[in-house]
Amino acid sequence: MATTKRSSVSRVSVSLNPNGPRKQTGDTIDKLVKQVLGRAGCEGCGRIAYIDVHFLGDPDPDMEKLGAISVDINAR
Repeated sequence: MATTKRSSVSRVSVSLNPNGPRKQTGDTIDKLVKQVLGRAGCEGCGRIAYIDVHFLGDPDPDMEKLGAISVDINAR
């Protein structure tokens, strides 16, 4: 992984494997957030301004047959 100057980082996005939800424990999510904080500033504060969490669902069987591995549906 390339080293990025912390002062130049304005946004970090992390995509998680939708097929591995059993590994997505509170502890692993906490570790990921700490690593993201470290890229944007100090590991203690990180100067977070915005957190956006998206949840993916399993595709319908018909979609899965066509190769879909996850579905992101926005509802009102």
